[in-house]
Amino acid sequence: MSDTHEMEQRVLVLEELVSHQEHLLRELNRTVFELRGELDRLELGYRRQQERIESLTDARTRDDAPAHDPPPHY
Repeated sequence: MSDTHEMEQRVLVLEELVSHQEHLLRELNRTVFELRGELDRLELGYRRQQERIESLTDARTRDDAPAHDPPPHY
């Protein structure tokens, strides 16, 4: 009888462990999903900032470009 009781206890412990592991796995999956969304938003913001920097750099380069006038010593 004690073998049966011991086996039942071991099964209960294993079921409890599996239950905790399933809960942890669900939490980790949710966290990964949330972080993926945050990373996507950050990447989009980064790309927009890069495009803005390139746009401003191009505009400044055009504004700073010397005119094609002859040098003043002519």
